[in-house]
Amino acid sequence: MKFLIDENVCYSVSKYLINKGHNVIIATKLENKEDCFLLEYAFKENRIIITNDKDFGFFIYRQILPSRGVILFRFVQELPSLKIAALEVILSRDQAQILDHFIVASEGKIRVRPLQR
Repeated sequence: MKFLIDENVCYSVSKYLINKGHNVIIATKLENKEDCFLLEYAFKENRIIITNDKDFGFFIYRQILPSRGVILFRFVQELPSLKIAALEVILSRDQAQILDHFIVASEGKIRVRPLQR
């Protein structure tokens, strides 16, 4: 799968995905790091955004901007091990349950919501 990792997500998450064979771009490597640009870039590249930033929900559900998917981390403790454990659960699902979905991972809970078309 293809991912775009927002700059607010720790590097160990990117490293984990790369080691699992996924195609990963880190937002810090891009010229523009604004949320709207990242959303448009990820959509054009068929990438799922991984972020800690709730603003992506606003852009997708309120402003109806297109997206191929978002994984939003909402942990009280921002531990890389919690994020990686959540990703293991998420990535064990069928790709059709990840792509074109808004996924929120928090302590003991993963919520999956299909994106509006």
